[in-house]
Amino acid sequence: MRASDLLGAEVHTADGGRLGVVTGLRCTSDGPSTGGLPAPRVRALQVTGRHVGAALGYQQDGQRGPWLVRALVQALHRRTALVDVGSIDRIEDGTVHLSGTPD
Repeated sequence: MRASDLLGAEVHTADGGRLGVVTGLRCTSDGPSTGGLPAPRVRALQVTGRHVGAALGYQQDGQRGPWLVRALVQALHRRTALVDVGSIDRIEDGTVHLSGTPD
């Protein structure tokens, strides 16, 4: 699976409710070694209720830039959640279905 398959995908809880959209991936470099370097492995999905402005990256902590743009994007994405990949039940048709409720 490619990162592009996950980014922008809708995320639904086990009961069918919409949690949001995948706007980022949290990875670690502890996968199988390829060419001497460990491969990246996805550990969590960053999910926000809105897709608007997510590509700017201002919703992440510690970002700098024009204060008005940063404040607006942070306000739009104030309910950003991290979903552990272990809680994913299945991925089909551009939708991520969770097996339970995220923490």
